[in-house]
Amino acid sequence: MKFLATLRRMPKHFAAIGILGILALGAFIPATALAAAPTSQKCTATDTHCWITLGDQLIAERQTSLTNLGSKISERLNDHLITSDQASVLQADVSANASGLAALQTKLNAETNAAAARQDVVNIFLQFRIYAVVLPRDYRRLFLDIEVNVDAKLRGLSGQLKQAIQGAPASEQGQLNTLYNDYIAQLTTAESQFDLAQSDFPALTPSNFNYNRAAYDSSLDSLKTAEQTIHDALKQAGQDAHQIAKILKSQ
Repeated sequence: MKFLATLRRMPKHFAAIGILGILALGAFIPATALAAAPTSQKCTATDTHCWITLGDQLIAERQTSLTNLGSKISERLNDHLITSDQASVLQADVSANASGLAALQTKLNAETNAAAARQDVVNIFLQFRIYAVVLPRDYRRLFLDIEVNVDAKLRGLSGQLKQAIQGAPASEQGQLNTLYNDYIAQLTTAESQFDLAQSDFPALTPSNFNYNRAAYDSSLDSLKTAEQTIHDALKQAGQDAHQIAKILKSQ
């Protein structure tokens, strides 16, 4: 029957859906994105060389973390979990921050005054906020991009699922339609949060973190809530679709 042919194709669609089961936000964002690597180096107010050495170390740590983020973006692109356009936006931010840090390091390494070198070290934090802002924000954007694409894949299955259900035995129609209706409701819930989540990202900047913390924290809390709602809804929709396929294949 036609709906059996549809079912045979369905497992291919669940590869991207399954990633939501393992990419809970806490596990998805590396620990290095949440806090700066500790350093025990102390510098006196007049020790120019010490400030330069300290700054070089701090910048190197952040450049490594940005490189790791770039690698994760490339991996998700190669996995077909994000699009080239989505990857380009994220990689551009990685490149901008890496270039900014490199320029600051060039300035730092040319300093001959301890006060100026110390200010350059302060600016590693004040201007860039790699661990406090950039990495958590960009990993969340990467996660949201994956969710957007998983939603599209799930939504694309709706017609096939409906057609398959219509061809199922009458005795299974009630359970299958209940699952299908929940599947559609979960997708609607997820999709209602996408614009909200996207609107929160512009406020997540080093400047707001430094000087308008209330706005920053409010946007971050809103983003966390939206992404968790999206994650839970898509995970449930995937489970609904999987259960529908399982029931139909048993016939």
